[in-house]
Amino acid sequence: MKKKLYEFARKPRWTFMVYRGLILLLFFAYAITAVAQDIKVSGTIRDQNGEGLIGASVLLKGTTIGTITDVNGYYSLMAPSNGVLSVSYTGFANIEVAVNGLSALDIIMNQTSVIDEIVIVGYGAQKKRDVTGSVTSVSESTLKEVPAPNLLNQLKGRAAGVSIVSNGSTPGSQGSIRIRGNRTLTTGNGDGLDGPLVVVDGIPFGGLNDINPDDIASMEILKDASATAIYGSRGSGGVILITTKRGKVGKPVLTYDGYHGVTNVLGKYNLMNGQEYAAFKDAATKYNSVSPGTTPYPLTALETANLAAGVNTDWQDLLYQQGYNTSHQLGLQGGVENTQYSLGLGYFNESGIITNQNFDRMSIRATLDQKLGKSIKIGLNTINTLSHTNNPGGGGVPGFLTGLSPLSKPYNDDGTVNLFPKLGTIDAAQISPLTLITRADDILSNSRSIRTFNSLYGEVYILNGLKYRFNAGLNFSQTAFNGYGPPNTYVNNATVQSSSNADLSNSEFWDVNLQHLLYYDKVFAVKHKLGLTALFEVTKNHSIGSNFNVKGVPADYIQTANFALASGAPTANATNGNFFSETGLLSYMARANYSYDGRYLLTATFRRDGSSTLSPGNQYFNYPAIGLGWNISNEPFMKSASFLTNLKLRGGWGISGNRNVGAYSTLGALSAGYYNFGTTTAGQVLAYTVTDLPAGNLGWQSTSQVDIGLEIGLFKNRISGNFDIYHQNTKDILLSVNLPPSNGAGSTLKNLGRTESKGFETSLTFDIFSNPKGFNWSTDLVYFFNREKITQLTNPTELDNKGNGWFVGQPLTVIYDYKKLGNWQLADASDGTLAKQTSPVQLPGQIRVQDVDGNGKIDAADRQVLGSFQPKWEGGFTNRISFKGFDFSTVIFARMGMKALVPYLSGTSGGGSGFGFFNQG
Repeated sequence: MKKKLYEFARKPRWTFMVYRGLILLLFFAYAITAVAQDIKVSGTIRDQNGEGLIGASVLLKGTTIGTITDVNGYYSLMAPSNGVLSVSYTGFANIEVAVNGLSALDIIMNQTSVIDEIVIVGYGAQKKRDVTGSVTSVSESTLKEVPAPNLLNQLKGRAAGVSIVSNGSTPGSQGSIRIRGNRTLTTGNGDGLDGPLVVVDGIPFGGLNDINPDDIASMEILKDASATAIYGSRGSGGVILITTKRGKVGKPVLTYDGYHGVTNVLGKYNLMNGQEYAAFKDAATKYNSVSPGTTPYPLTALETANLAAGVNTDWQDLLYQQGYNTSHQLGLQGGVENTQYSLGLGYFNESGIITNQNFDRMSIRATLDQKLGKSIKIGLNTINTLSHTNNPGGGGVPGFLTGLSPLSKPYNDDGTVNLFPKLGTIDAAQISPLTLITRADDILSNSRSIRTFNSLYGEVYILNGLKYRFNAGLNFSQTAFNGYGPPNTYVNNATVQSSSNADLSNSEFWDVNLQHLLYYDKVFAVKHKLGLTALFEVTKNHSIGSNFNVKGVPADYIQTANFALASGAPTANATNGNFFSETGLLSYMARANYSYDGRYLLTATFRRDGSSTLSPGNQYFNYPAIGLGWNISNEPFMKSASFLTNLKLRGGWGISGNRNVGAYSTLGALSAGYYNFGTTTAGQVLAYTVTDLPAGNLGWQSTSQVDIGLEIGLFKNRISGNFDIYHQNTKDILLSVNLPPSNGAGSTLKNLGRTESKGFETSLTFDIFSNPKGFNWSTDLVYFFNREKITQLTNPTELDNKGNGWFVGQPLTVIYDYKKLGNWQLADASDGTLAKQTSPVQLPGQIRVQDVDGNGKIDAADRQVLGSFQPKWEGGFTNRISFKGFDFSTVIFARMGMKALVPYLSGTSGGGSGFGFFNQG
């Protein structure tokens, strides 16, 4: 044996190389065969508790081959024996497992910790555990729990610190949204100037009504200045960051989501019937202390006859109808390792409770993400919407109905509409609202809006940890309005065709946003994590609009088709609908994020904005911010507290701003007029007078805010929540200052106003039962309040501005009016109390108004602040129950402790004359 080995070793070198080559050739042949050979791989995907995960995605890495698990978590697919399976499931960390020739492969997935979730922050993303600012995340599934036409309706009561008020009841109407209350006394022109800034996939977006809620993948709300300062002047009202759905690696997935529902009036005004109304009028006559036996508003002869005939008209029942809303969404997602795509088609339609009032929106969205080699990635997102709003009669119809008598017939004996149901009163010329139904084809109030929002990006990975990104956004929208009011209809009291009224308006808006970003992320010595972000951004906004009106359209069917046929000449509205402006914003930003051992966190931000709307010398403003965080639960001394999953203390300070100056405001203003030149009418020549002085020293409004927050997670996050307190001060608010006549203009603008607000927010989530294969039950609770007040007007000694309803020490929006104490009684006359009221003379039965100064006269000096629109607290309650694919959710929200105005009782907003003779049951 030894001899053979010796002889083998002594053989020529080439012989040895031949043997070695044969061995290697056989090895490679086996390897190639192994690679080419597919085997059936099967098993179960389970969680840490051994429960099978339903619908987990199992994908062969680098391909589109994949499958999903069944109700028991079982999967099966063909894969190369040396392949790699990529497994993903919502709420669990993605995992990759090598096949290694195994045909049976069971996989355990670990649930993602809440604090390890990725949170989108300004111009980037962080793990939730590393965030130092006050940020609220709202998931796609949370939004879908409320079927609604827009995001505002879905957000009500879901996010602490976010206050939403519906300011319209017609289809498609939006509400107003405020994050941590109001900061300014004067409103801007949107884009974050008087409300939150909306950012979609990194690009400022604008109105929320053009976003299809089904396209949203996630949403973050930045609330405190340490988080919003990164957006500078546009972040003063808070920031809403929306991430839309994008493609994912895997085989194409086609989805459909739809619903259909009905809508009814929530409640009707409590009005009198015919007999009650007649008794009310009779009592007004009987107990009239001024002129006994008379009343300025008696029953008309027609009402008296109708009372005897048993007429009892419920106008609300005649006008209100059942509406509906329907939504249909198609989605397609898929992709391979280097290319991912998504496509979304949407249709929404909502009809109102008034005939011909409706809103519809069609949308198409597409995204594409493409890798070019190992270092470059590009992407595109396009969102396109077409919407129509029909709103004949507007939102004033319900209030108008309260001014109609139940003793008026809605229809004549021949079946035609009784055009003048108020005949015999001082409002006899008002036309019946039933013409909204019978003349529906003639009345036109249609708004058509088209919008395209496009964003693209390019990323280049320069070095390990260093990345450059370019974002570009183009946002374009165009809105056209057509309105026609034929005579003898609710929308036009005229009775002759020459007084028909037609309106055309058109507005166009576009903006361009360009961003250059540098990112550097690195971990040093294991425990030190550093992230740096630098930004250079340019934004340009353009808007233009025109509005024209004409009278005398010869026939109703023409409507707005041909103004040249009208007997009147087209006129342009000088104060509404005709405008032009262009503005620009130039920005620089730097941010540093640092964490040590996952325990100690620091975020420092600095932004500088320059605006074209301000004068040279005041165009730039700086926005610094700093945030600190302490993950207490990561400390070694907390390891014994096993029940405590998460405990983080954070705090921040920062300055956000608001240019709050419209385009060209610093230049002053002129108004057109005529100057007498000569002795004849022809001698009048066009002239211009100064109405607003140039304000070259206008600067930025700024808000400084301090926020302290606590985040908790108990029992493996079965209970989790956030608590925040904050205090903010706003200064240099733009106000109008009156000037003496010698200046040649009545007023000018100056940065003088100040406000202050503070508040508390909390949100808690209770995961009561959790079983992926069975019964699940969770509850969210939200509670928050904000206390705001004016601290200064145009100077430290000015305590109020009654014309605008501003009062130092009071909230920004108050009700300033006379306080009614009830009615004067007969006892007040007998004890001499009434005798003290000298002006006007008061009599028993009349409304008793509080005499604030006690001088016996009720005049303007007796008005007082009765309350504010600021609620004492707001909150929400969400309850979720699911069982084996079926789910049920309840969402409740509340705004409590605020004053409210009754629109149909104030002034003439209800279609009456303001004399208080509305039908009030």
